[in-house]
Amino acid sequence: MVYLPKFSLILGAFLALLGVFLAAGYVLAASWGYKITVSDTPSTIDFTKTSAVVDTTLNEIRLPKYAPKIAAFWNDEYLDYVVLTPTKLIHYSFDGSQMVENAILNVSGLSNPLAAFTSSPYPDVIVATSTQVTHYSFDGTGMFSNPALSVSGLTGVVSVGARDVDVATLAQGQVRYFGWTGTEMAEIPALSVTSGLNNPIDFALFPDNYDMVILEPNQVRYFNSTGGSMTENPALAITGLTAPKAVAAADGRNVAVVDGTQVKHYTFDGSGFSYNSALSVTSGLSAPTCVALRPGTYDRLIVDGDQVKYYMWDGSELVYNPQLSVTVAGLQNAGGYAPSAVVQSLAFDPGNSVSYVRVRAYHYLPEGTSVTWSVTADGTTWVKKYRVRGLPGGATACEVSPDNGASWNSIGDESKAWPATNTYELWADVSPGRSVKWRAELVTTNPQVTPKIKAPVPGTDIAVLLEAGNPPEKPVIPEQGSCYTTTTPTFSWSFSDPDPGDVQSGYEVKIVKLDDTLIYETGFVSSPEPSFRVPTSQDPAVPGPLWASGEYQFKIQVRVYDSMGIPSEWSDPADFCVIGFERVRIREIVSAPAGQAKPNPDDPATHIMITEGMTQSQLPKTKAGGKVGVLVDSVGPLSSFTARFPYLSTEATVGSVSVMATNGTNQRRLIEFWTDASLEVCPSETLVKGEFSGSGAAGATNLNLPPYAAGVVVTEGSVYSDWFVVLQGRKTS
Repeated sequence: MVYLPKFSLILGAFLALLGVFLAAGYVLAASWGYKITVSDTPSTIDFTKTSAVVDTTLNEIRLPKYAPKIAAFWNDEYLDYVVLTPTKLIHYSFDGSQMVENAILNVSGLSNPLAAFTSSPYPDVIVATSTQVTHYSFDGTGMFSNPALSVSGLTGVVSVGARDVDVATLAQGQVRYFGWTGTEMAEIPALSVTSGLNNPIDFALFPDNYDMVILEPNQVRYFNSTGGSMTENPALAITGLTAPKAVAAADGRNVAVVDGTQVKHYTFDGSGFSYNSALSVTSGLSAPTCVALRPGTYDRLIVDGDQVKYYMWDGSELVYNPQLSVTVAGLQNAGGYAPSAVVQSLAFDPGNSVSYVRVRAYHYLPEGTSVTWSVTADGTTWVKKYRVRGLPGGATACEVSPDNGASWNSIGDESKAWPATNTYELWADVSPGRSVKWRAELVTTNPQVTPKIKAPVPGTDIAVLLEAGNPPEKPVIPEQGSCYTTTTPTFSWSFSDPDPGDVQSGYEVKIVKLDDTLIYETGFVSSPEPSFRVPTSQDPAVPGPLWASGEYQFKIQVRVYDSMGIPSEWSDPADFCVIGFERVRIREIVSAPAGQAKPNPDDPATHIMITEGMTQSQLPKTKAGGKVGVLVDSVGPLSSFTARFPYLSTEATVGSVSVMATNGTNQRRLIEFWTDASLEVCPSETLVKGEFSGSGAAGATNLNLPPYAAGVVVTEGSVYSDWFVVLQGRKTS
């Protein structure tokens, strides 16, 4: 992602706007910037609620390396175990005094392995990449791949399990189970869990039944096999986890979970799972990633950095056994990135109760990754507001949620979330309070890549910007007692904000019919002015929004934004009506002088608009005496209509007035006129003005050119120059 050039332009504009507010003495909403440094991290990040890696050396937040299945035992009669490194699967055997590498049983030459498990019979193993699970068997001289027992055509595998020769995978939020049919490995839907999971991290199969446990970011869910499907048993859920990374299962319904820097053990007490402190390892670990339970015993392996630590049950507690432990260089780099992780901030006090919170950040987003942002002001009630995603081809998306994550609407690319981009859609309406926090959930569907939260200039620029404040007061639009006599009326309101000194940075307007059908909306308009003028179309082929509605009675609403982009409530609807003319345009010039384009009467796109403020030199030209066709639109019911075209001390002749189109109460009229053809009466450069008037039950209106524009047309030459005389006679002699 390259964003520095665009970033510089946006940042400059943002700082300039900020400077205007500060120079005027305005007090902006509370804000807190975070650069991901050694100095600001302790006062920003709540590590008790954070499972993502907060790297103050690289000044970035990313997913942790994920290796839930890189060590495994065979049956209890063997002390042997396997350990997966980034390049090979190592088989360790006990030589009577220590664990040694059993090279003949190693699997070498691996490329991007992510997980491994033991299979049947001994010493068979399985190794998973993101796209396949390969079964390796022993042929007497070494390990070879066994295609018949392997599974290919997968996507996004992050963890595996095995039961005899059966295989299960965790990929793209699903646990799929594959069994041997006698000729090949085939998926068994009745033993799979393919829906209803919430960002699963790992899973484990029980060796003595067909049940399984699935680890999610805050709990372990238990699934029973009914014979026809896998059914969740909520009574056997394990909750209260804070930073889980891996899960293992053993016979007798024993479950171990790597949670933060501890490995917690849970045993079945007859009705549910209970925490077993004697079988848990709560100290002596620095960065555990994997736990493997030895079948038939309470012994276990714990992968901690480059160490594979063996803990043996001595009858009363687990004891670390260095003889059965090994150190494997590079082991901490095994596996891939975790499917998901969370980073959460500490609480910030804005000094008063606030009801709006916004967080913005810079991101690095490879394809298949995302970061979802939530905020709170009361410290407990979270609102999931927006997410950014990496798309194919290097594209990105920024999406906001109107319903706390139930649905998402795209508002652009991830630059919408930059701290230098004042995107008002990212403000969240939250439960009021003084305990402001942000939370980001990082997710990847590809264990080889991770999203990152990282500033353009790491350690120098703000990477995460948190803001909190209160919205402006709901604006009020005064109503007018009679109809407006223009189709572009101006509406005004007053701006008021509970944050001292705050000012309007923009507004948003929408106009609807009386039945609430939307006919016009502005979107966000950056402006400090507390007023809005209804526009009309300047395209000769496109009608104005009020005319196009077919109505003349409307309702208008506005909401305003303060200096930080916090929106107010929408104003109460203000009723208004319009009786007016608009969009004067030349449909036909029968006698156009040289250099004047002639509109095609049947092609509205060629008609010439007489726009507001147009000067005499800008008006279209006609020869004196030549017919001109003028179109004018009216909004509102009119029972009478008059058109005049004064010039010098006289008026043009009006030939015909016809209604060309009717849309509800609104009409389009064609008026044809011509001046005197004599240059003595109408010399070149004569300005022909226009006056349109009408009335009806709703009121009277007029449109005069000038002052709307200098006039309608200017004359040049005469139609007499188009005429010539042919002499006729006869010869008499």
